[in-house]
Amino acid sequence: MAEVDLVTPVEKAMRMLSRFNMDFYDVFASYSRSLNISILGKGINEATSHVDIGIGVRVFKNKGMGVAFSQSLEVNDIETVVKRAVGFARASQPDPYFKGIPGPSKAPEVPGLCDDEVVNLTLETASQISKEMIEAAESVRRGAMYFGGFNAGHVKAYLKSSTGVSVGLEKTYVSVNIQPVYREGDDVGSSYEFDYGISLSAINPQWVGKTAAEKAIEQFGSKKVESGSMPLILLPEASGTSLFSNLLAALSGESAVKGRTFASGLLNKQVGPESLEVLDDGTIPGAVASNTYDGEGVPRRPLKVVERGVVLTFLHNSYSAGIMNVESTGHAIRGGYSGYVGAGPSNIRVKPGDSTLEEMIAETRRGILVTRASLVPNMVSGEFSSTIDEGFLIENGEKKHPVKNLMAGGHILDLFRGIELISKEGRVFGGGHFFPAVKIREVKLSGE
Repeated sequence: MAEVDLVTPVEKAMRMLSRFNMDFYDVFASYSRSLNISILGKGINEATSHVDIGIGVRVFKNKGMGVAFSQSLEVNDIETVVKRAVGFARASQPDPYFKGIPGPSKAPEVPGLCDDEVVNLTLETASQISKEMIEAAESVRRGAMYFGGFNAGHVKAYLKSSTGVSVGLEKTYVSVNIQPVYREGDDVGSSYEFDYGISLSAINPQWVGKTAAEKAIEQFGSKKVESGSMPLILLPEASGTSLFSNLLAALSGESAVKGRTFASGLLNKQVGPESLEVLDDGTIPGAVASNTYDGEGVPRRPLKVVERGVVLTFLHNSYSAGIMNVESTGHAIRGGYSGYVGAGPSNIRVKPGDSTLEEMIAETRRGILVTRASLVPNMVSGEFSSTIDEGFLIENGEKKHPVKNLMAGGHILDLFRGIELISKEGRVFGGGHFFPAVKIREVKLSGE
């Protein structure tokens, strides 16, 4: 990979901006290279490589903001971007909530975020990893149709602001996923598995392929169940996407503090049992969602979001923190060089409970073990109506047949309030997230 200089164009833009009478400004430049392998049918369908590079400018004048960006780092294009951003700032309406942008802070570097193997990865190697995943699935049972792929990327970025922030970033990421679909007459067995991390050594494509095939075979013989209300046991893959990720997203940034999400009124309120504790930690070495600094140059730090079932804080960038007259929690997320800065969680870690998964199942007279679902709520109302993609009927403490055509509905906060048990064990995702299994007392289900 040729060395990419992001510092020089950022410094040039900063010098240009200093000639204008602006209140605040920042410049962000980034480079990214991604490799994508698409699996479709019996093997690899497409292999692509993409490089993206650009620079973005945010300018503030009298509480008005101007934003402009370019995919060119040439001097003339940088000058055009700067002039446009300045012009937009002068013409924009003042935002009464805007207080300023962060100043510089020192933080210990979070190690293990960049893998040289990924930086130098070729499409040929990426294709071989995808083939290994398919071969692992074929070793369990041959003849499936496959959907899935492999993705890898290398990102470099540099941020500098008029307040003295000057921080760089370099990260890599990789992910694999596969969905085998088997057929026996009219019966279908299908499932899905995935893995992701910072480095090639952090993922296990053979395990992903083998596990996906085994889970798919388990889905043969699925049956409908009667509509009604019954307990749900969410495995970590489902609890993370259905409960905890959605809650922390709804507690993040401008939307949360301005009353635009279902979680806006939850500060200092009880949302779950006293055993529920949720930490957000963007400083875990080698984790996909970790960084030394957030998208505005504020140091990442561990943050306890829920303790004893009570919501303690929102996840702030500088803008939402300014609205509430508190400090940023280091959760700014910069959407590339386009200029948008939002807020959101990093590595979500749920404290393990006292039960094993086997104990949860054994004490359930009749319920559903949810192995894959995304019970995504409306972010404003909190209401959800979603399919359970994969699950099993539990009867008299035993896992029975897989279920099909089953939907769950209700309010996400009722799911939290209905948490009865949290498992001792769980699954780590991306080297940082940790989600346990969760048993929910009662959920409305629509089936047969």
